Amino acid sequence: MTVMGLAQQLAAQARKPSGWFGRLVMSRFLNKANRRINDLTIERLEIQPTDQVLDIGFGGGYTLPIMAALANIGKVHGVDFSESMVQVAEKRFADLIQQGRIEIRVGDLSSLPYADGTFDKVCTVNTPYFWPSPLENLREIRRVIKPGGRLVVAFRSRESLQRAAKKLLYGFTLYDPDAALNLLERAGFTHVQIEKHPHDKPMDSNLAVGTA
Repeated sequence: MTVMGLAQQLAAQARKPSGWFGRLVMSRFLNKANRRINDLTIERLEIQPTDQVLDIGFGGGYTLPIMAALANIGKVHGVDFSESMVQVAEKRFADLIQQGRIEIRVGDLSSLPYADGTFDKVCTVNTPYFWPSPLENLREIRRVIKPGGRLVVAFRSRESLQRAAKKLLYGFTLYDPDAALNLLERAGFTHVQIEKHPHDKPMDSNLAVGTA
């Protein structure tokens, strides 16, 4: 396989981890590489004990048990369009799933498998690069959030990704913070703000926070 071919394969795995490589390698890599941005996202959600929480594209599942501990009377839901990541989470968090603290589903942003106004808090970390229709996808996310509920979209900036991972960005759509803010507002979110963490290493962390 050529260097370019390998880079394209890794980019595809970042978008949708699959097979043994996705289950054994990418799930662990995503948890490690995204720990800081995940922690910031959880903090900004301000999860309350009774909250119904959704993580869209949970990857290696790092956020799920942490959020379940915070929403200890409510429930945490995870949806991912990678069947491999769902399989990993179902095995890793079997006890919490059995207790009814976590629920995992296969699904994607074209039509989330939840009723209108289901969630108090929703987050998604490092997924916007792969959204097929960003504005419509955000409107679909807004549909499942309760009025007044909170959305946190966490992402790396265009500049940061191009600097740190330029050769691996096949199929990525990159965003500047201002563009992300504009998208959330156009999708109907209010009180939208961008929180920047430019000194995170090796890439920055940006949180787009809005109210449904």
